Amino acid sequence: MNLSALLCLAALGALLHARPDAAGAAAPEGPPVYGLDRLVAMAREGSPEVAAARWNLQDARAQLRQARAARFLPRLRLEGFGGLVPDARGDVFHPPRDTSGVRPLGPFVRTELEFTQPLYTFGHLSGLRTAAEHGLAVERAALEETRQEVALEVKELYYGMLLAGDLSALARRLRRELEDRESEVNADDPDIPLGVPYRLQLALLELRDREAELEDQLRLARSALSWRAGLPEDEPFELAETRLEPVEAEIPPLDELLERALRHRPDWRRLRAGVAARRAQEQAARSAWYPQLFLAGGLRYAAAPGRTDQRNPFVKDEFNLFSGAVVLGLRQSFEIGLIGAEVDRARARRMQLEARERSGAQGIRLEIDQALKEYEGARRELDSARRGRDLTREWLRIARDEYDLDPARIKDLVSAFESFADSEQAYHEAVYEHNVRLAGLERVVGCALGPGSPE
Repeated sequence: MNLSALLCLAALGALLHARPDAAGAAAPEGPPVYGLDRLVAMAREGSPEVAAARWNLQDARAQLRQARAARFLPRLRLEGFGGLVPDARGDVFHPPRDTSGVRPLGPFVRTELEFTQPLYTFGHLSGLRTAAEHGLAVERAALEETRQEVALEVKELYYGMLLAGDLSALARRLRRELEDRESEVNADDPDIPLGVPYRLQLALLELRDREAELEDQLRLARSALSWRAGLPEDEPFELAETRLEPVEAEIPPLDELLERALRHRPDWRRLRAGVAARRAQEQAARSAWYPQLFLAGGLRYAAAPGRTDQRNPFVKDEFNLFSGAVVLGLRQSFEIGLIGAEVDRARARRMQLEARERSGAQGIRLEIDQALKEYEGARRELDSARRGRDLTREWLRIARDEYDLDPARIKDLVSAFESFADSEQAYHEAVYEHNVRLAGLERVVGCALGPGSPE
């Protein structure tokens, strides 16, 4: 027996044996309450996918710092070491008397400072820096894209949990009404068909199974939403909305939606930044055909107290010295095959993204058109379901009045209740579909479409 039939029997029993309901006790203070905006904000910051994308962004920032640091003294090193060396007194004209080589040992220290400063690289360093800047933009757009995907999942789970909660509450209310009315349906009453008491008992059995199934679905939806929003696993919570209601939105024409998408969609911004990064990488690869001008130099200092410092400039002494120099250098690579292959690779990567960019706007328009049509269809279904619900409610009111005047019209009343149950269920499902399609349209456009949304 389906849900609409159960609703029909419960409402019919309530009509035949009406009695005032007891007033419900005030609900005690419950668990924390979360609205959709708060859950979306929590998921956008705390989901594992967002955390991974954020670390990718940190990696891109480090690459940009590395590219910028290469402009000033990319090589600046200080080395120092020491040890023991044999003492040596005298010079080239007065060597030591002991020529056996076995002499006392003394301390020895040496320090070297080296640096390299690029002067002109024919676009190599600037290309790498520009590529790193656009690479950072790529990762920022990727982070926002991940956040929007997570937000869409949270919205779907949020609306699904509201729908499951509505169905679960409806099944629970029907079961309680059937349990209250079960003993009051008298088979001896001439106005009640003979089969009604048995149908009520069967309906109650099926309704208990249905309620348990809906409760399981509600727990699963709650767990999924808690995991996606980053809530503690065992923490109970409630939703700020108690019923699933249609989300209001202002949907502009298709051309305006496309303009907004080209401004706000993170995947489009990511693609354009990627094209710019590939162009800069190609420029850096082509610069290898040209020489690089640089300054190089350093200082060297060494001291060995047990050895005589040689003042003769034509005598090499590695243990007592102090010298320094700054030179102008030129570096030219002649690996023609390797350079050409690297340039071709950089060009191929650029052309791949440019090919996607040329057809990207058209693809986005198709995606928006499809999502817009799906939303408009859901909107029409919602309007139709709302009108059907209003009509069945009016029909039910008339059927009640006719039954009060003539109990023999009970079959018309049953039909009215069945249509009422079907229309209520169809309306709630249409609301869910409308909200989910709207969230999908916003995801495709890249921004919210409600009142006060960005243009």
